[in-house]
Amino acid sequence: MHAIILTLSFAIILAGSELFTNGVEWLGHRLHVAEAAVGSLLAAVGTALPETFIPAVALLTGRDRAAAHTAVGLGAIVGAPLMLSTVAMSVMGIAALAFRRRRGRVALKVVREDARRDLAFFFPVFLCLMIAGTVEMGAVLRHLLALALLIVYASYAVVMLRLRRVAGAQLERGLYFESILRGNPLDPRASATAAQVIVGVLAILIGAVEFVDQIVVFSAHVHLNPGVLSLMLSPLATELPEKYNSVVWIRQGKDHLALANITGAMVFQSCIPVALGLAFSPWHLTSPELLAGSIALASAAILYINLRDSELGTPTLMIGAAAYAIFLIGVWYLGAF
Repeated sequence: MHAIILTLSFAIILAGSELFTNGVEWLGHRLHVAEAAVGSLLAAVGTALPETFIPAVALLTGRDRAAAHTAVGLGAIVGAPLMLSTVAMSVMGIAALAFRRRRGRVALKVVREDARRDLAFFFPVFLCLMIAGTVEMGAVLRHLLALALLIVYASYAVVMLRLRRVAGAQLERGLYFESILRGNPLDPRASATAAQVIVGVLAILIGAVEFVDQIVVFSAHVHLNPGVLSLMLSPLATELPEKYNSVVWIRQGKDHLALANITGAMVFQSCIPVALGLAFSPWHLTSPELLAGSIALASAAILYINLRDSELGTPTLMIGAAAYAIFLIGVWYLGAF
């Protein structure tokens, strides 16, 4: 029964993410935001909401099981960048191979400057936060670091919003609510767009609350550390919106948006959820969490190095699958299962 409820809560999160992402893309279109910003900022923030809501709910609720909820929250926070830099990248490589006939090519055509900009934000910030997780910090220092992260992400958002939108850029998927309301989905009303975004957020929140509770209960039943279970299950479930969007964009030949959605989410995950972790937990990272963070950093570094030009080959992307396999072997070696 717990497994069924866990699956249903995840389905609610995924449905809410789909509504939010679709709505926020149309919001960016109406505001004439650059495509790079739509992928790296608006869509990335939208699809990253589940990964943010789950640790937020875990850290702010469950005072009767505070230790377990904190473990779930930190596992979800650190696991998200790992999943994005490994499994999500390999999924993009598989999609490029699967749609090679439709696309007429295998290698991804990306905007080198956009991807490297995102990774240049992510790497130093996340590296510092991994190091911070190994030392004792007082509440004042943790809150100052959390504030610094919010400033870093605000700076990143300003940089992205200043980019110019390509003339004639269009969205291929209409607004879902307009289709339901029998309006024109390719010319949605502002009210319908706002309503869809709000419903998406509420669905994500409801699903996240139940997901966290079931992770804690399920971990007790199978005698697993809730933090380790969250480290693997939470990102695997909540990162699906990013993977789904990226596969769709690769099929449409919009490789730059596919990659921007992933790298932009990595920037978001290294700032906003971590700020929550610093503000509402001691930020003491366990060995599995430090391993996950190290592999995420290594994968990001490999991707940055291979972005020497505007082509990204599938071998580079498929390294992500090997990196995640190393993580699983490492967790087993640490005796965390």
